Order: sequence, then structure tokens, then C-alpha cells
Amino acid sequence: MYKRSFILFAFLFTFWIAVSEAVDFQHIIVGIVLSLFTVWFWHDLGLRLPSLLSLRELLLLGRCMLMLVGYVIQSNIDVAKTLLFSNPPVSPIFFEIETGIKSNWGKVFLATCITITPGTITVDIDPETNIFTIHALTRETGEALFYWRIIDEIKNLEKLV
Repeated sequence: MYKRSFILFAFLFTFWIAVSEAVDFQHIIVGIVLSLFTVWFWHDLGLRLPSLLSLRELLLLGRCMLMLVGYVIQSNIDVAKTLLFSNPPVSPIFFEIETGIKSNWGKVFLATCITITPGTITVDIDPETNIFTIHALTRETGEALFYWRIIDEIKNLEKLV
């Protein structure tokens, strides 16, 4: 518990120094006081923090992030084609998809990935049925989500965590 608090303090203080643009006595004292206060104020959240990820989990998460970057780049190109050349024509749709993801963090992570990707947005997640309601700019964009490899990667991460 104390190790996490110290690490949080160190990150907060480092961030304070980076954004304050000055390293003088006044800024250092204010940074220490604010960092200590923040760590003290949020100390009860320490029990709720997840454990640190293993190397394998970090590698899987990194692979998810790289896939997401690829999907975002491809979606940017597709949205540009749709808006500039009407190929395919804009045909907004709402659809539902059941992914099989069980954990709350997995659902939130997938919803964020969908929303970050241009041309799609997660509108709702039903907590009981795990069905995602998604809005897509075109039918093709929506259909592509059914074959996302990120969904399988999140399921693999769920098994490990």
C-alpha cells in the first residue's frame, strides 16, 4: 500500500514540476503539498486498485493497442472516402452486437475502442445481456465491427486477468 502511495506521489510531483515550468523553492513546496494532499485524499481507493499486470498481460494489451491504431487509421481513410467521394454513400445505422465479453473493464475498453474509431460510436451497453448498441456512419463500417480481432484479444485478456 505504501509503495503505491509513494509511486503515485512521485508521479504527481513529477507532473507538477513538468507543468509548472519552474523549479524554484516555491514551486517545489507547493508541488509537495499538493501531491501529498492528493495521495492522502484518495488513499481509500488504493484497496480498489487492480494488481499490476504481468509481462504477458502487458504484451497482450500492447497488441490490442497496436490493433486499435491500425483500425483507427483504416477508419479515418474509410470515413474520408465516404465524406469526400460518397463511396460508400452515407447511410447511418444503429445495430446491436453481442460480444461475449463478461468483465466490466472489458466492456468499457471495447466501447472506448469503438467510439475512438472514426465512423462508429457506442451508444449503450446493456449490463444484463452484454449487448452493445452502436451507431455507424455506413452499413459497411457497422458490419466490419462484427469481425474485429480486438474483441477476441479482450476475451484473451479477460482469461488472464
